[in-house]
Amino acid sequence: MYQILLYLSIFTASLAIIIDTPNGKIQGITNTTLSSTVYHSFLSVRYALAPTGKLRFKDPQPIVPWTNVYDATYEKNICYQIATNSDRESEDCLFLNIFTPKDLTDSSFQSNLSVMVWIHGGGFVSGSGYISSGFGPKFFMDANVILVTFNYRLGVFGFLSSGDAVIPGNFGLKDQTMALKWLQDNIKYFGGDPKKVTIFGQSSGGSSVGYHLLSRLSKDLFRAAILQSGSALSPMAFQRNETNYTYKTVKLIDSNFNYSNSSQLLLFLQNLSATDLDVAAFNVTKTMESPANYQISKGFFYAPVKEVCHERAFLTKAQFGLFERGNYNKVPVIIGNTNEESLALAKLGDLSFLGDAYDANPSILVPFDMHLNNESLKGEIGREILNYFSQSEGFLNDSAKLIRYHSVHDLDKGNVKQAELMALHSPVYFYQFAYSGKMGNNPYKIPGTENVMHSEDLNYLFSKWYSDDIPDNSDLSRFNITDQLVHFRIMSMWTNFAKLLNPTPLDIDTDLLENITWKPLEGNTFQYLEINKDLVMKSGYPKSGPYEFWIDLYNKYAVHPLDTF
Repeated sequence: MYQILLYLSIFTASLAIIIDTPNGKIQGITNTTLSSTVYHSFLSVRYALAPTGKLRFKDPQPIVPWTNVYDATYEKNICYQIATNSDRESEDCLFLNIFTPKDLTDSSFQSNLSVMVWIHGGGFVSGSGYISSGFGPKFFMDANVILVTFNYRLGVFGFLSSGDAVIPGNFGLKDQTMALKWLQDNIKYFGGDPKKVTIFGQSSGGSSVGYHLLSRLSKDLFRAAILQSGSALSPMAFQRNETNYTYKTVKLIDSNFNYSNSSQLLLFLQNLSATDLDVAAFNVTKTMESPANYQISKGFFYAPVKEVCHERAFLTKAQFGLFERGNYNKVPVIIGNTNEESLALAKLGDLSFLGDAYDANPSILVPFDMHLNNESLKGEIGREILNYFSQSEGFLNDSAKLIRYHSVHDLDKGNVKQAELMALHSPVYFYQFAYSGKMGNNPYKIPGTENVMHSEDLNYLFSKWYSDDIPDNSDLSRFNITDQLVHFRIMSMWTNFAKLLNPTPLDIDTDLLENITWKPLEGNTFQYLEINKDLVMKSGYPKSGPYEFWIDLYNKYAVHPLDTF
């Protein structure tokens, strides 16, 4: 059916494999997991033309077929990202990685495997889809699904916007869409079924998944979605003042540059060196208003935007209203959080600088997406927020209460609200990841908080290097039996969902999953699965008091229509 060439590479000890695709031959390598699953890796396969020169700040363009064998045996460039000085940084970075347990050496293989497409996080300014970034495939190979990871334009290159159709923005999201389109045309050559694609992501990657649920450009490119610790309603994942940050970026490069129209601006930006743009973008982030929450509430500097209406627009209407009205790509969804997302703030050490800022000026606690301009009213609401979360004692001397405030504000409430809105129109399974073990690799514990921070759940999904002591977490013998059970359970539920659109089918892994039935949200009834030492279905919101506080506050004060939450 397809020409398959198998031979020992003269450059490495790995077994190499070459497959035919409509674009040309691709050479990958054959690996084996510690559980003896044989799989093929195709690394850094180009899915779009390099967005350089006149293609900078333009939609991604389809690749041109090649004549030589494409070498997909090693990781290539990463996209430019904030505060990273790497020789691998380049605008030529639109690559994807395909890991398949299908035996491609069998010329009669069937293209029937489910495909899980990972969208990495990093605040839209950092990260990659590579194994070297922590996204190894071994657990997914043992579960007999195809894993695809990829890079997309980040920061100024991926999300700068002039606020019109000349530089409309959302190029990073459009790169993601291009990768999904490439897979529709090509995944069958790797043993995958293009009709069985599930997209999943975490943090800003989870927000990206949320945006694909909303975009007409992404329609029919996937049949299910998983959002981990991020949503399209996350306040940090949306930028309302994009032209302001574009102006700041340009002025940091040339303080004398004045442009009368966006076409002049585009020409100016396309003629700059990538390094100049990258440095300017980094300097823009140095203007972050203190404390950090104030900037998070306003959205990341370079983030998804609402575009003006034009033919290739990714998003032209506010997210909240689209979900509320059911105007989105209705597919089954898993969405959830860790039980203390902002425990990650403990990495900063002493948090008194944050507590002092909030106590001195509570108005900065008022979310920007409430759309309030009355400073007196904001001061009143800010004191209400401060008193609720600090129990009228202030944040200065209580890091635990400060962290809880951030967890609920920054990520929890947006995920819960998106789940609630979607549940009125399509199947939604909500979870809270609450298990803290050695495999989570989290050294931060603060009395008075929950114990699982942002990103900790990823260590139970992806094989990766931890340290010289634990060079490969897929060696499960290094972890206790409870860690192993939590790992096997989340892998089973995530891959069951990709294969069958049901995370807990009746006849698969029932003993492992403790005979649990993960029930979707039903109308106005909120219920969720707590993933801990055991699996437990719970009724109500994961943090009912704080979430209901925010609901009441938005109902009482926010100016509608809303965009994020």
